[in-house]
Amino acid sequence: MSKSRNVVAVDFGAESGRLVLCRWDGSAGTLEEIHRFPNGPKSVGPHLVWEIERLWDEVLKGLGKAAAKTGGRVDSIGVDSWGVDYTLLDAAGERIGHPYAYRDARNVPAMERVVAKLTARRLYEITGIQQMPFNTIYQLAAHVEEFPEEWDKAALWLTLPDYFQFRLSGVQVAEYTEASTTQLLDVHRRSWSQELTSALGLDLKKFPTIVQGGTILGKLCPEVAAKVGLEGTVVTAPACHDTGSAVAGIPFSHEGSAFISSGTWSLVGTVMLHPVVDLSDEGRCFTNEGGVAGSVRYLQNVIGLWLLQQCLRDWNDAGLKLTAADLAKQCLDVPIDGPWFKADAHTYLAPGDMVARINAGLRAAGFAEETRPVELAAIIFRSLARRYAETVNVLAKLSGKDIRRICIVGGGVKNEALNRLTGLVTGREVVRGPSESTAAGNIATQIAGLENAVSLDQIQAISAQLKFAAT
Repeated sequence: MSKSRNVVAVDFGAESGRLVLCRWDGSAGTLEEIHRFPNGPKSVGPHLVWEIERLWDEVLKGLGKAAAKTGGRVDSIGVDSWGVDYTLLDAAGERIGHPYAYRDARNVPAMERVVAKLTARRLYEITGIQQMPFNTIYQLAAHVEEFPEEWDKAALWLTLPDYFQFRLSGVQVAEYTEASTTQLLDVHRRSWSQELTSALGLDLKKFPTIVQGGTILGKLCPEVAAKVGLEGTVVTAPACHDTGSAVAGIPFSHEGSAFISSGTWSLVGTVMLHPVVDLSDEGRCFTNEGGVAGSVRYLQNVIGLWLLQQCLRDWNDAGLKLTAADLAKQCLDVPIDGPWFKADAHTYLAPGDMVARINAGLRAAGFAEETRPVELAAIIFRSLARRYAETVNVLAKLSGKDIRRICIVGGGVKNEALNRLTGLVTGREVVRGPSESTAAGNIATQIAGLENAVSLDQIQAISAQLKFAAT
């Protein structure tokens, strides 16, 4: 690791996106956020869809800023995003139809139809993936049923980060960590499942080739390079799933450790070298998502700060001027004991009326309703901490790991109220990783790929040497 490089991470979140520039001197790197933009699905008829072209324009703006800051010298670009969402492409690489958002209402009935056909047990036995209504398998089933002509016309489908990397490089592939979120990957063979695709009538010829994070896809397309002012840049696939990058960005040993990637969602898990496919009811609630260097992120999707984000929308729509940071600060001394509700992902997945829905959960748990913002924020944090504790205890049993430490990464690192409660309720040491671990892991995987040194230890070592510039 002796060569200096400039590397850019394009990091899409469901609420916002940003581009981060890393100046790597051969042994350490300084990160700088150079462009940020809002994101969120919009309604088109009965569906929720992503504004792909607007997001592409934002990527180009950010790359223009990177070119200006580096004199046109960016060595590599890589894209990460949330999982499961996709777009269809025709033979010319043009999009077909809408790129639907994972919260779209079509997914639940599609999941019910697929499970009735294949059974939840068989789906898990093949894929090792937790059954969630937004998984790509159910989204594609819904798409084929509603718009069969679009599927027939499609030559290929790509997940969203893979699609943006195609726009940058002209190369159509599926990166392993992102592909693993689809529930279409055979967890044992690490390839697309012929059994599932055949059962659902999905032509395998329309599935992209799978590559590992750290793979150099090719040079930046000439027309893109000319437009943004870059020369000699390559596109390197990072861990394209944002949680895959977040876990790659953890600078601590995974021995004896669990992680919580804390943000809109909370991903509670641990890093394994092999999948754990436990067919018990509680085992099927855990998922085997791909990690960097062929590792496995054995985890459970747990509802996260989405609960508070949605409450804030309700309160701010009512004229209150509140922020998550202010509420968390006022909850620093919240006791373990007190009202709580069952923070179940399925119950609170959809947006809207979150204060009322949480109060329904409080009533179901035998507690009085609460509408005061600080008090309800405290209840959310307490309920999440309880949910984390339940999940970590089962995780330790199923993985066989002696979990003594929990590493928090992501935006939730800054929420000391929740982190304090997590330590108290779980009875385990809580350590804070980087709040920007997704960007760090994205960039570390790119650097390892450029150095032809992609291993779990190497990526972790690079991640430990990346710091955001002081502001």
